[in-house]
Amino acid sequence: MTIRHIFKADIMTPPKLLDETALKERELLIINSAVLLIKQNGIENLTMDKVVAQVPFSKGTVYKHFIGKEDLLSAIGNYSIEVLGDLFYRVYQFKGCARSRMLVLNFSYLIYAILYPALFQCVMCAKSPNVAGKSSKKNINEGERLEVKLMTSIHGIVEDGLNDNSLVLSMKMDIQQLCFSNWSMAYGAITLLSAEVEQCSGRTNLIVERELFNLSNMLFDGMGWKPLTKNSSHCAELQIALAELFPQELAQIKAKGRELNFGSFS
Repeated sequence: MTIRHIFKADIMTPPKLLDETALKERELLIINSAVLLIKQNGIENLTMDKVVAQVPFSKGTVYKHFIGKEDLLSAIGNYSIEVLGDLFYRVYQFKGCARSRMLVLNFSYLIYAILYPALFQCVMCAKSPNVAGKSSKKNINEGERLEVKLMTSIHGIVEDGLNDNSLVLSMKMDIQQLCFSNWSMAYGAITLLSAEVEQCSGRTNLIVERELFNLSNMLFDGMGWKPLTKNSSHCAELQIALAELFPQELAQIKAKGRELNFGSFS
């Protein structure tokens, strides 16, 4: 008899009271099982019954954690933001000029997409009206809290640039608009060009690392964010920072048979 059968068969046993840590671990196991199913079969084919079949808990136990498929997707979206937020926070705390750190942040987003393609895709799905409208208040509130935490790192880098006068915002643009411009550029490049996420028919001869690097510097140069590309070795600084900040993540990428390609533009 498997562990799963033992959990499901022994339904007459009095419920065991779990502390907050144990409940969180059980919830994370359910989330990770759902993420694996998404990776294998796609978001559109995820069902609660398939998730229940993958975990050593009864259907009732799973529904105690998540009121339905949409609520589970919302929780996966929160988990995704939490993982990404950790990468961003490391960049925010890194010593270096603001512009260089923002470039590193964009590449930490690429690292995230390569290591966690299913999570990368789930974030946008979790924000759709259909999912949000059927999610628990708990997961909605948690998502808002995590988004604020994540945005604090991004805004903080821009504010550092404003404070050291390496960046001067146009009268027609505020910090939120700059951050949105940077995010939409990075998200678009990664989504269209990263083989781990999705193939694009127009990507012939386009390398995601090179295009993300070029697009980032075009945006920053266009805003006059110093040091300008012509006055700095941004590529060399980027590689040094990534190696210092994300040694484990880079090792995991290498274990997948993939390495960040800097040779095409260094």
